[in-house]
Amino acid sequence: MQNDLMTVDDLQKALINEIEDILKDVTTIREEVEDPENPTQYKNYHLKYGDGTRNKKGFTGYAQFLPKLENDDDDPDQFFPYFIVRIDRGKTEDDDSLWTVTTDILIGVHDADTKNDGHLYVMNAINRIVTRFAQEATLGYAGRKAFRCHSDMEWALQDEDTWPYFFGGVELKFDVPKPMRKEPNYGYW
Repeated sequence: MQNDLMTVDDLQKALINEIEDILKDVTTIREEVEDPENPTQYKNYHLKYGDGTRNKKGFTGYAQFLPKLENDDDDPDQFFPYFIVRIDRGKTEDDDSLWTVTTDILIGVHDADTKNDGHLYVMNAINRIVTRFAQEATLGYAGRKAFRCHSDMEWALQDEDTWPYFFGGVELKFDVPKPMRKEPNYGYW
């Protein structure tokens, strides 16, 4: 068994870590604060310029799906802004080829501003992700083999108006090692 082999699980974890780092300084405006004098009512948020808007810095990454809400009172807005790294499919051509693994990075932002321009936050995230992998194709952990991103990338924004929610996504393909095929030893020689 090849224990140093990077797996698809490793790819997903590395992508989440990398994209959280890429987007860590992006501030998204969420909505008006009901009580600007009491900003502590919104944990993980800060007031910017004292103008009564609540903002969030950075995006939270999830693997495959958003967490399930546990109670009827849970607010689905708690996850915004977020991205999901979804492993879509893998393909290999022959015994000597690497896996080509297709990943979808789904981005969601909540922006209740009536200017209806929350897509700009999504586009900012898309641009940062695409630029990162266009400039530096490798992704991995220190001391371990790296994954290589293909130059064939796609991105898209949603078609419908879903204000105050805005969505987009990026499709990236990576080379992922696969175990070498072993020839059976039937004990004939």
